[in-house]
Amino acid sequence: MRDRSACDDVLVGIAVMNYPVPDLYCSSDVRQNYLKIADMVVGIKQGLPGLDLIVFPEYSTHGIADRRDDPGPPLTEAGEETAVFAAACRAAGLWGVFSVTGGCCRPDPGNAVVLIDDRGEVVHRHRHPVTGPAGSEAPGDPPRAVDGPKGLRITLAICDGGPHPPAGCQVCGAELVVRCQGSPDVPVDDQISAARAMAWMNLCYVATVNTVGSDGVHTWAGHSAIVGFDGTVLGRCGDEEYGLQYAELSPAAVRAARTERVRQEWALRGAVSGFAGSAARGHRRHDRRVSGRAVVTG
Repeated sequence: MRDRSACDDVLVGIAVMNYPVPDLYCSSDVRQNYLKIADMVVGIKQGLPGLDLIVFPEYSTHGIADRRDDPGPPLTEAGEETAVFAAACRAAGLWGVFSVTGGCCRPDPGNAVVLIDDRGEVVHRHRHPVTGPAGSEAPGDPPRAVDGPKGLRITLAICDGGPHPPAGCQVCGAELVVRCQGSPDVPVDDQISAARAMAWMNLCYVATVNTVGSDGVHTWAGHSAIVGFDGTVLGRCGDEEYGLQYAELSPAAVRAARTERVRQEWALRGAVSGFAGSAARGHRRHDRRVSGRAVVTG
């Protein structure tokens, strides 16, 4: 869907996908999965020539490692999957956000996502805080905006953002918040409402992507969505596996909307200040008249 507020021809095509929770047990499983994702990147670009950015959810690359499992040695080398994704983005001429999270499948257990540009370079890497026993916590990254496709300013977030939620995205200049999540048992309506509220409050586009499926204990609902800066849902998946939604975003429209909101806020402040000043002057004149009469009467 095209953002109806688009006011020029410079549009950024974005797609979000309901990726099923992969069930991976060995290194060959992991490699087959991220090679499949790379093939999908190239194929989807061929089907959607206007696509500039594709987003995959948290845990989509390496699956979810149960804390009760014996971690053993990592199943992939550091940066192995990133190199494959970079080659796919370069071949397709496409930007992508990918999960590099996976518990025992990764040399580093931290949750992280990467933004790779159409030249195959990692433009931004965002890490989510790792919680654990006292002394084993790892800090996450605060929100940071970077230049994305066609100059659209992008910030990345994972789940709730930890101690650095992206509520201040407008302060750091982001025009699109990409929120990757793999949280199970999240009410669908709450997920969409949160994305709409974030978009409206910060005047930014929001792409929220979630995994889909079940591992027999938990359920991931999917319903990945793209939300306009006015809170309008531009595209929303259901609970189907590999569901895809596409929308076109306008950097000029969101910038114009921010300028207009600032103008309105300053106009309102001026009106309120003017009213307050007039009221104060009126009170002072009234006080002088009352004081004068009091003196005459005395």
